[in-house]
Amino acid sequence: MNRLMHLISAFVCTVLLTVTPAWANDTLVMGVHPYKSAQELHKIFKPIADYISQKIGKPVEVRVAQSYEDAAEKVGSGKYDFSYMGPIVYATESGPRHLKPLVQIINDGKPTFYGVIVVKKGSGLTSLKQLKGRNFAFGEKGSTLTHVVPLYLLMNEGIHPQDLNKHAFVGSHDNVALSVRSGMFDAGGLMPDIAEKYRNQGLEIIAKSPELPEHVFVATSHMDAETGKKIQDALLTMDLSILKGIKASLTGTRKVHDKDFDILRTIMSKVEKETR
Repeated sequence: MNRLMHLISAFVCTVLLTVTPAWANDTLVMGVHPYKSAQELHKIFKPIADYISQKIGKPVEVRVAQSYEDAAEKVGSGKYDFSYMGPIVYATESGPRHLKPLVQIINDGKPTFYGVIVVKKGSGLTSLKQLKGRNFAFGEKGSTLTHVVPLYLLMNEGIHPQDLNKHAFVGSHDNVALSVRSGMFDAGGLMPDIAEKYRNQGLEIIAKSPELPEHVFVATSHMDAETGKKIQDALLTMDLSILKGIKASLTGTRKVHDKDFDILRTIMSKVEKETR
């Protein structure tokens, strides 16, 4: 009898050691587009993931995409369960990839933000018209504030890519700032807080975009309605101190109003004609 009990005990221990815990296969992946370094973004979004995990009762893992296009592909294909997404990517990909909007962030009381174009202090450049024949630093291809919007602002002044002496995609917002500060490029597009970060390091703003719809959290089309609703509720009730990790000026979240993104769809359609 003792021998039988030992065999049963050994069998149970083996099963417990070899069977994967149920929750391990239930982990949700939250994607983030690479507007900052992966290390910085993990630091910002890990508390958000932990909060959502606590609220919905499932583990949530943060993964940073390799590029903006990679972020769109991974949430569209279901490799990410949900994602923090730039407004241009949402505006253009929400339909084709059947994305489910969850919430939009609110910046300083408004669901909008804007971009700026910066130059090096002392360069003598004071207007966009002066950038014709100059060198321009874009960030990530498809980025709202380091690519699409600055190109749109240049186009409104009659400056097209072929009118620039040189342009290149240099990566993150910080890379754009450093490229302009170093003199490698004459100007570049940035989010305001990054421009402010480098203001005392030799950069100044010469142009500002119109108000644009803010960033969103979206879910893949494969996510079930119940889980999506739980994540949405968690994001809508998130403690502000956690949310401010994204941007200090954030004051909350709201449900997404898709029509607000039509301005970006108009901008993108004009820019796409230029970049084909």
